[in-house]
Amino acid sequence: MQNSNAVLEKDMRNYILEICEKIGPRPPCSKKEAEGSKFFYNTIKKYCDKITIEKFYTHPGAYKAAFRIPMILYIIGICFYFLSPWLSLIITVISVLILWGEMCFVKEIIDPFFSKKNSQNVIGKIKPKEMRKKIIIIGSHIDSNWEFSLIRKIHSGFAVIIAINLFLNVILLVILLIQNFLIIFQMQVIFSSIYFFFFWIFIAGVPIILIQLFFIISNRSVMGANDNLSGTAVCYELAKNLNHPKNKPNSVEIWINSYGCEEIGSKGSKAFVKSHLDEIKNAIVINVDNVGNKNGILQISTTEIFGLVKMDKKIVGLINDTAKELNINVRLAPLMAYTDSLSFSRKNIATTSISSIPHSSKELFYHTRDDVIENVDFKNLVNVFKICMQIIKKIDNSCSNSYTV
Repeated sequence: MQNSNAVLEKDMRNYILEICEKIGPRPPCSKKEAEGSKFFYNTIKKYCDKITIEKFYTHPGAYKAAFRIPMILYIIGICFYFLSPWLSLIITVISVLILWGEMCFVKEIIDPFFSKKNSQNVIGKIKPKEMRKKIIIIGSHIDSNWEFSLIRKIHSGFAVIIAINLFLNVILLVILLIQNFLIIFQMQVIFSSIYFFFFWIFIAGVPIILIQLFFIISNRSVMGANDNLSGTAVCYELAKNLNHPKNKPNSVEIWINSYGCEEIGSKGSKAFVKSHLDEIKNAIVINVDNVGNKNGILQISTTEIFGLVKMDKKIVGLINDTAKELNINVRLAPLMAYTDSLSFSRKNIATTSISSIPHSSKELFYHTRDDVIENVDFKNLVNVFKICMQIIKKIDNSCSNSYTV
């Protein structure tokens, strides 16, 4: 089945438009997220040999708290900076653990303190014509985030505020460690002038702390047409086309997945990997996320800086080479924030993500009310579809020749 670019664009546009109009924003663990998963399920089920919805439980309240609690603790820590350096140190240690643990390393530091809610993953399987020799998983997430108000107002400047607050907390921790060490040996007087100097630096940082506390993330959920209905639209087209007898692989089984709760720490993909690890440990995983940025170039992730994970070099190279063969412009680069690839990489499953990055930060509509269908570049979606189809064909053709990636 060969669809023209115009037909593909129209189909994916209609798919995204229908979700936007009938369901709308889909915050993690919400009724709307569940409706989005059900819509995806109903859309692709006729193209799949087997399809299931798998529920899982997570703690969505920890996500916003991880932005805010460390900022409160920072201010409390400064209040005890002179009165009780030991108490200030304890408070700051907790702040750093939450801030860096939850936000940077995507670890569940405070999650158990928040109530459980349920979400769901959709797993659609397209069986090969012959014996299965390989599994390829192509996934995306259905949920959308709450608005990051500062991204809409100051664009990439919001990352600067996050970075300043991360380092303010770390510097405060270092100074308090030194001060408390010197107190033990009654040598604090030699550090007193520096101690006072840094106190005023920490005071000067309070306005930036307050910005993150009150203005980084709102309670307004966004449409998420690009992040990540664009990814689920590509997955929908892949399911539809791979079901056709001419496109159905001979030896490769394709899993088309939609994950819940990606926006709060890749919770859905984490639950999926945990449930299916034995079967998918040798799979190839391509994550499709945020691929429709207007005036954006497609990017293949080499690493994810937040989360500290590396993507599989062979798969990155395979996607890059395939894009060149198709005359599709892509770049290889690290991705700042985590995607669902994080969950697979941490279990040593070969993976990478395809996304798109706008040329100008003024067109960064990610996590804002401007992430609507009017700001989606459907040419990028078509190109990602073509890349994935070609990769599936390559791997399927090579399975009998001991093809490895």
